[in-house]
Amino acid sequence: MTEKLIELQSKIYNYHNSPEYEYNLEYSPKVSFSKIGEFYEVLFYGEGYDDDFTIHSSKFEPEEFNYGFCAFQDFLIENNNQIISLIFAGPDAGANGTRNWNFNRLINSDIVFENLESFKVPLTEVGDHNQSVIGEYDEENGMIAKLAAKMPKLKSLELPSAPNEDFFNLPKLNINHLSIQAGYDHQNFIENLSKSKNLVMLKSLDYTEPFDHFGDMDDDEFTSFEHFSKLFESDLFSYQHFHFKLRENRLTKEQLEKLQKIRNIQLLHIKTETGKYIRI
Repeated sequence: MTEKLIELQSKIYNYHNSPEYEYNLEYSPKVSFSKIGEFYEVLFYGEGYDDDFTIHSSKFEPEEFNYGFCAFQDFLIENNNQIISLIFAGPDAGANGTRNWNFNRLINSDIVFENLESFKVPLTEVGDHNQSVIGEYDEENGMIAKLAAKMPKLKSLELPSAPNEDFFNLPKLNINHLSIQAGYDHQNFIENLSKSKNLVMLKSLDYTEPFDHFGDMDDDEFTSFEHFSKLFESDLFSYQHFHFKLRENRLTKEQLEKLQKIRNIQLLHIKTETGKYIRI
């Protein structure tokens, strides 16, 4: 496996380093890895778009900018049993202010990550120019649920988009740590979570509401106090030492105190004040 990963590193480097396009350390894709016993933690760095998942990366024409991401996914499809942790990262790059991570290549394959315990896609930082999202053309469309269905031993999941209700209809999940940003649409994540029956192992939640980059979002684009109340009343929060990090800016101090009285869990409210573009 180590030799295969080194070969993949060379393949991606050689493809993205040509007389026309010299390798750029900041933007060009690359793969790094660590051996953990008999397993591997693998990190992909680059952009995450895939124009046509039906075309194998070996058939790509020269100078396809998304070759690295597609070749990495093709590698995972062919070498998945020894992967215990998958981490994605990349530059603050995208199109029209959006950095898409499109995993259609994986979800349309027959693979199952039998040993994968951790899956992380980069979250949006408050100073980023591009909003990171999971999906195709800014639409999540159940992509997260389809990914999770291929990861039966998943324990830690970190994503820049909220999953739709399909995620909560999956059979029992082993996730004990969930870190979710709402992205462009919270998709009733908190309400769906409050009604879920498949996350009985969950012990900590880190949730971020949408970033209001221009300061003009309406209150109904954020999760309501009523939906947060349902979550605190749910069986999910019956675990005495449950830890909830809530990163949002629409609940009042009084509402937060009411939530704490409903269920006295470890609630850490993090005031997320994003940067805002100045428009004239």
